[in-house]
Amino acid sequence: MPSIAEAEPGPVTTADPGESHRLPGVLDSARTARRVVDRFLHRLGRSDLVESATLVVGELVANAVVHGRPPVHLDLAWSTGARPLLRLDVHDHGRILLHAVDRHADDEAESGRGLVIVDHLADRWGLSPHPVHGTRAWAEIAATG
Repeated sequence: MPSIAEAEPGPVTTADPGESHRLPGVLDSARTARRVVDRFLHRLGRSDLVESATLVVGELVANAVVHGRPPVHLDLAWSTGARPLLRLDVHDHGRILLHAVDRHADDEAESGRGLVIVDHLADRWGLSPHPVHGTRAWAEIAATG
């Protein structure tokens, strides 16, 4: 898993202007974020990324709601570079919890696996301070074809 100092994502060359959404600090915002990503990808004709992307954004938004401070902001961008990819950027007004990246859930725990899921499904991801808001969690999911 990346550390708090994980490199920031690189610049995005987009064919689509992307989308920005402000979500309330409630757990239902994770479901809203999944729907937003689903619609965004279907509009782009990239239904192949929906399953991974909706799982990743749901975990990032849920973490922002549980560990951050509202509101939660979700930015989506589609990169048309050499390797097309979806960029998910979730930021809130809280501070990064240093234990968030290294937390490991035991077999009986009901939570604590979110960033493991993100690490498995995203090509790159990280946590960092946001220049305007408190915490930024980002993930990139590359297209396979």
